[in-house]
Amino acid sequence: MSAPVILRDPVHGLISFAPTTPGPGDPYRLLVRLMDTREVQRLRRIRALGLASLAFPGGEHSRFAHAVGSAYVMSRYLERVRSLADELPAHDRIDSDWEAIALAAALVHDLGHGPFSHTFEHVLPDARMHEDWTSQMLLDPDTEVHRVLHEFDPQAPAAVERLIHGACPIRHLARAVSGTFDVDRCDYLMRDSHMTGVRYGLLDLDWLLASLRLYLPAGASAATLAVDGAKGLTAVEGFFLARFYMYRQVYLHKAVRAAEVMLRGLFRRLHELHDAGESVPGTPDALAAMFRGAQLSTEDYISLDDALLETAMWHYARGDDPVLRGLSQGLRERKLFKSVRVRDEVSDEEVRARIDPLVAELGLDPRYFAGIDRTKTRAYVEDEALVVLSGPRVQSLLEASPVIHGLASEVYTSHRAMFPTQLRHAAADALEDLR
Repeated sequence: MSAPVILRDPVHGLISFAPTTPGPGDPYRLLVRLMDTREVQRLRRIRALGLASLAFPGGEHSRFAHAVGSAYVMSRYLERVRSLADELPAHDRIDSDWEAIALAAALVHDLGHGPFSHTFEHVLPDARMHEDWTSQMLLDPDTEVHRVLHEFDPQAPAAVERLIHGACPIRHLARAVSGTFDVDRCDYLMRDSHMTGVRYGLLDLDWLLASLRLYLPAGASAATLAVDGAKGLTAVEGFFLARFYMYRQVYLHKAVRAAEVMLRGLFRRLHELHDAGESVPGTPDALAAMFRGAQLSTEDYISLDDALLETAMWHYARGDDPVLRGLSQGLRERKLFKSVRVRDEVSDEEVRARIDPLVAELGLDPRYFAGIDRTKTRAYVEDEALVVLSGPRVQSLLEASPVIHGLASEVYTSHRAMFPTQLRHAAADALEDLR
């Protein structure tokens, strides 16, 4: 039997992927082979937090680290489910084939992310979502990840793709891949918290897994995830608090959002120049094709990563176009837009009417050098599929936890005007009555 693959990880400590059975059908042998495919290795060149390292210098970790971490959390979930097998009907138990599919899905669920992760699909006009690209990579016979899965089982590429999208006859397994607190969220909250130094996201994964149960409702044919209310409710509450605080403190940080507004302006300018038939030196072929509306091949899309776009911005910062030059220099040198927070009910048009003339006075085009950023996130959205077992009682999280009940009404919103740093005082004065 092959020796285990052991990795040191800053979040989970020693991660071990050890084959449990001889031969090519072992789930962990498949996992290790998938880790070595070019599509998974590409994730080393994509930052998990996009532009967030401009605000949190430690947030430079890659999508690859998160993929490996997610697969490890899945391995621990599967171990927990095996310990509960006696509580499950036969069709809800996980055999070695489903174990392999689950581990693979956890590893490759983010294959389709573009440069700067979520930022790319938010700033690029008419961009396909990363989930669509993940599906394309898994189902394209020319990708290494498809070939490795197909060699394991001809049905595996489609099975992994369906599981990532929540389609699986084993309901609780689908929820573990894509659910309220799935393996993806468990890893990224802990990893993002650790790497940024923002401690709010450090959830108690050990206790969360130990308190997981599987519940078969009366008359139902499939088990669903449940929490042992006697010992696990605090860990679940901590999970949702961690997620809410990480959104407020990291994912929606004003400097991160300012960088995204600048990148959005940069891409808008690139799109306009390509629409006008102008060639922009330094633009990657795949990106230029996207602006032309061409259908990208999987191979073309895989060529895009953080390093390629950073190289493009190096060219733009030395180019002739003043918009591309100014925005690229600002992003490369961290000369980010400043912002003023205004009341949620104030219209974007009213804010623009105050800010745009100030930007124009600097000789800059307000379409690119000013922006409005609105964000909104809920602390908890009810999930009826997740229940709490408290002795003989079966309750929803809202019923069982006063903390969750309070979080359900908690909504974080932010409405900001963004503008060049030279205007921080003038803009604050102009928007004073709107704050």
